[in-house]
Amino acid sequence: MKRGKINSRLIIPLAGLLISAVFIWLGLSKFGFWDGVNGPKPGFFPTITGTVLLIVSLFILKGAIGSESPKYYSIELMVILGAVGVIAMTYIIGLIPSVILYIVIWLRYYEKTPWISTLKVTGFMSVIIIGAFVFWLKVPFPMGLLENLL
Repeated sequence: MKRGKINSRLIIPLAGLLISAVFIWLGLSKFGFWDGVNGPKPGFFPTITGTVLLIVSLFILKGAIGSESPKYYSIELMVILGAVGVIAMTYIIGLIPSVILYIVIWLRYYEKTPWISTLKVTGFMSVIIIGAFVFWLKVPFPMGLLENLL
């Protein structure tokens, strides 16, 4: 790598450092870390996660300095495009339906899986997502515009 040239091997750990700093700052200053009587406060897990991300990002940054820029192929960007699609569709139809749609599209059109296998996997994953996260853990998933109209 030439001196002063920035590539994705540097950008990604630098973004990780920035995100970790935000998590640590919010965890310690806004939400609190620990209460002597009640134990962990709301900022406990974000602070721990931010600290782990900070350490990992520093190790990755150390290895990335001086390395050559990686070559990307269009097929590898399908995962990134899929993630962007899920995020965009979350605002329209909600997170759970967009993840289920992603599973169907990925298995059927990218992996070329037969319909019966695609439907079995999608049904199984839907049961896990809805059963574990919605009913059991009561995770408040984002609802899209269409779900809010219902």
